Order: sequence, then C-alpha cells, then structure tokens
Amino acid sequence: MHKGMTAAARAELADAIRSRYAAAGAKEKRKMLDQFIAATGYHEKSAIRILNGIPASKRSHSRQRASLYDEAVRAALIVLWEASDRVCGKRLKALLPILVPALERNGHLKPDAQIRPKILSMSAATIDRLLRAPRNAGRLSGQGELSRSRAGASRCAPSPIGMIRRQAAWKWTWWHTVEVSIGAATFTVWF
Repeated sequence: MHKGMTAAARAELADAIRSRYAAAGAKEKRKMLDQFIAATGYHEKSAIRILNGIPASKRSHSRQRASLYDEAVRAALIVLWEASDRVCGKRLKALLPILVPALERNGHLKPDAQIRPKILSMSAATIDRLLRAPRNAGRLSGQGELSRSRAGASRCAPSPIGMIRRQAAWKWTWWHTVEVSIGAATFTVWF
C-alpha cells in the first residue's frame, strides 16, 4: 500500500472506477487495472477483487446493538467495586447479591428499580469491561494498584479488612477476608 493514500481515498477511487471497469473490454480493463494498482499499491488479485466487488455504499452494515448498561448502572457498579476494595469482576459478581442489599440498608447505595436487576444479572466479563476505565485511570495516576516489583507484593500488603493464609490450587497464597453480616448470620468472605 502507498503510505500517502488513506483507506478512505482508496475506497473512493475504487468506487469511481468500478462502473467503468465493469463495462470495459479486456484491453481497457488491463489499462485501468494497472493504473489502479500503481495508484493504490494493491496486489493484482486484490485490485481485481475490489473492482469486481460491491461498492462500499451498498454493503450492508452490521447493526449496532443498544447498550444495556447506561452511566447510572456504571456509577452504581463503581460504588460497589470501591466498597469491595476493588476486587476483580469474578469475585465482585459473587459478592453482588450480598453487597447490594447491605449497601442499600446502610444508605450508601440507592439504585432505581430498573438499575438493581441489571446490576445483579450482569456477568463477570461485563463487570470487568465496565470497570476498565476507572481501573486504568487509577493506574495512570499512580493510585490503585500496589507495586508489582517483587512477587506477591499485592497479596502481602497490609489491608484494613484482614488477611489469612490459605492454600490455593497449587501454592499457598494470601487472601483478603471480610466479615459480612446478613441478619443474624455472619460470614467470612475470602477474595
């Protein structure tokens, strides 16, 4: 490809030549093809495919799906993420059924009737996707993530919610703990 010609300019040139190329004879097609290749830098087979193809304006565009989660849902999710000490999406997904009613009871979160079911039905991947911007903003400003200069730095850092040492799948590691009270029952949650 020629560096001076943008993709939009190449598409515009192809649209201008395409109808004449289709109506031309073999010798004229060869001349037009050589000129098109010289101008765009396409390989010969690619140029033929483009000139014989459907114009860009007539191509069907894929329909963009409307977003299910608006800024109100994202703001409520950020409050929940901060309250859970910025855990990952999978762990936050598991905490949401416990965390949402607790924060509602204490007045820290007041979601609308439409927002609450959206938050509770959200997948872990969607949670991670919606939290990407605030998570990256903390990294760029020097806040949020702890130093990764030595192995286990984030796991061994002091935490106001407590630490225990548990065996993970293949090694011993540090886990954060939180005491969660629901009615008369108290649970210890590891994350």
